[in-house]
Amino acid sequence: MSSTVVTIDADDTLLHATRMMKDNKIKHLPVVDRSGSLVGIVTDRDLKKASASDATTLEVHELLYLLDKVTIQTIMSKNVVTVDKGTPLKQAALLMVDKGIGCLPVMDGKQLVGIVTRTDVLRYFASLDG
Repeated sequence: MSSTVVTIDADDTLLHATRMMKDNKIKHLPVVDRSGSLVGIVTDRDLKKASASDATTLEVHELLYLLDKVTIQTIMSKNVVTVDKGTPLKQAALLMVDKGIGCLPVMDGKQLVGIVTRTDVLRYFASLDG
């Protein structure tokens, strides 16, 4: 689990989320409201689906203008699958496989305390001997 979680606000833009993911080298951004409660999640796949096609006839400045108008709340997944901080890693990994998701926000009650990603699971199992 990564206990340092990069989050984004639902009112932030697609362009801002893209920059955050690139700058932090991450693929998942939990979406929190002003009180810090988890309200959704946005992934690199969500951003790609909401972005313009390479076949667009828009000029670069027009495209950037439009991307800066799309808010996270319009593209985020609202029904977020989470785990409790005491959930065993094997159970979290099986949940990720069953749900076809690449990450699980880790909660302590209503407080976001971390995130488990597919990479975290692979890194753990690769570190095991035998």
